[in-house]
Amino acid sequence: MNLERPITDRITIADQPDEQDLSRLREAGYVAVVNLRNDGEPEQPMDVEQEGREAAALGLAYHHHGVGGPPLADPGVSEACDFIDREASRGKVLVHCRKGGRAAAIVLIQQARAHGWNPEEAVARGREEGIVLDPPLQAKVEAYLKSKS
Repeated sequence: MNLERPITDRITIADQPDEQDLSRLREAGYVAVVNLRNDGEPEQPMDVEQEGREAAALGLAYHHHGVGGPPLADPGVSEACDFIDREASRGKVLVHCRKGGRAAAIVLIQQARAHGWNPEEAVARGREEGIVLDPPLQAKVEAYLKSKS
């Protein structure tokens, strides 16, 4: 992985891990992986199913929710956030996509839910934490959070 950025002491965003990264993460105390990629994306050393098998073989809980062009919506976003909440209560969770942008977006939504932030507050707090989303992805996060307000 080229990007591995802790957002909290229990939640880290990253780009695509490979098998060696998953082993290293397990040894570092991670208990779960959230994969936000869709099969067939570039630079994908493992498809979604293979990554799930590799994670399970290492004893890591695994959740997949493909995030792509459509708006962020439920039940997928809520399920991913619920998984992060549940697993972060047990240990460290890695949330990844291809380059970290979608991972940052989902974690920002998860943090907004956890802290009761409104959309504007979530974006501002995210910036304070170094979570800067590209404008189209930020718009999707804001639209999702507004739909939940």
